[in-house]
Amino acid sequence: MSVQFPKGLSRRSLLSYAGGAGALAALAACGGNSGGSSSSGGDGDLTWFMWSGSTAEVDAWKHVAEMVTKADSTTKVTFQTAAWNDYWTKLTSQAASGASADLVGMQSLRAPQFAELLVPLDDKLSSLGIADDTFESSIYDGLKVDGKVVALPYDFGPYMIFYNKTAFQAAGLPLPAQGWTTADFMTAAKALTTDGKYGYFASSSIDGVLPWVLSETGKAAVDDSGKLDVDNDDWRKVLTWYRGLVSTEKVAAPLPSATSSAAATNQFQSGNAMMCIDGPWSLINAKATAKFEVGIAPMPAGSSGSKTMTAGSGFGVSKSAKDPDRAAKAVAVLTGTDAESYLGQQGRAFPARVAQQQSWYDGNDLGDAKTVMDYSIENSIPYKTTATWTQVNDTYSRYAVPAFNGDGSVDDLLTRVQAQDKSK
Repeated sequence: MSVQFPKGLSRRSLLSYAGGAGALAALAACGGNSGGSSSSGGDGDLTWFMWSGSTAEVDAWKHVAEMVTKADSTTKVTFQTAAWNDYWTKLTSQAASGASADLVGMQSLRAPQFAELLVPLDDKLSSLGIADDTFESSIYDGLKVDGKVVALPYDFGPYMIFYNKTAFQAAGLPLPAQGWTTADFMTAAKALTTDGKYGYFASSSIDGVLPWVLSETGKAAVDDSGKLDVDNDDWRKVLTWYRGLVSTEKVAAPLPSATSSAAATNQFQSGNAMMCIDGPWSLINAKATAKFEVGIAPMPAGSSGSKTMTAGSGFGVSKSAKDPDRAAKAVAVLTGTDAESYLGQQGRAFPARVAQQQSWYDGNDLGDAKTVMDYSIENSIPYKTTATWTQVNDTYSRYAVPAFNGDGSVDDLLTRVQAQDKSK
């Protein structure tokens, strides 16, 4: 899964206006390429490796990088980038060779996998003027590994239900809202499955089922000790129900043999599925491109209420950095309030800093989303993963297809996924 905040087309985004000032002062006190490497030039030169998906996004990142130099003229940041999938491949190689950039972008779901690459920032936060309560707690905690802060967050978002408001109104259905239930969801999905269109998009990604498991059982995929825990009766119950959406109730299309992380977004926006699970990273683009009115709602309440998870990204300091203190101060600027506000207003991030979140609503005419966003965030937990999450997700995606289409079993799916737990 990748969190995206496109205004037009984009991968991720940044943050906003006040903590930036404090970070700038701290940095001042410290005396468009691609590939990503640790080849800093002069004493004050830093390299920053980050993913991007468009020219507009690269321009936004470079704008934020200039904030670092504006804070301290002795520090220059050279921006290096790669497309999303290539980024993680290159970062893995760099981590193995000890030749990563000074500053690196880090997705919360991949933090456990790359924790050994990053310098823990806990001891530096006070001197940087960083207060943890200025960030949304779910993503701040989501970028901790073994209790240590390995990156400071710049964006995040909760998983929610996207729905075709036009189709709901045409069918005479009540619009999904706070307090709606799994039964209400099923009623709507059945009514909206007609003329070759489906009420819901069932995903082969573990992201697509996690909010349902949380809402019904309160259980995440990773337990409090950090171990994978999916091969149990709670997960079996929910996945059996989820399978029924495709195989029995037929309110979701059979899963194709291979789906991309953008499949839910694409099928929803094309009008083939009337509801799907997605996040704020897709909302601006959905509203701009869909030929119907787009609505969002919290997860339907199950036996444990309406629950979801949040994920996002941040910036960390590589252990390859030649000047870790200077790099940490640069991270403070990149996640400061000036940067948050700029990218929130540009629609390239839902800011991780609480005080700057309004910039996203105001800059993108999204005031009607605030109630749902606030409720979903309040009822969310950090999306915790393991160091082997890539294998977990790949295995789940591979065996979910036959399990949900009726050619395999939920038991086999969960057994195979649980086998990816390599914790001791």
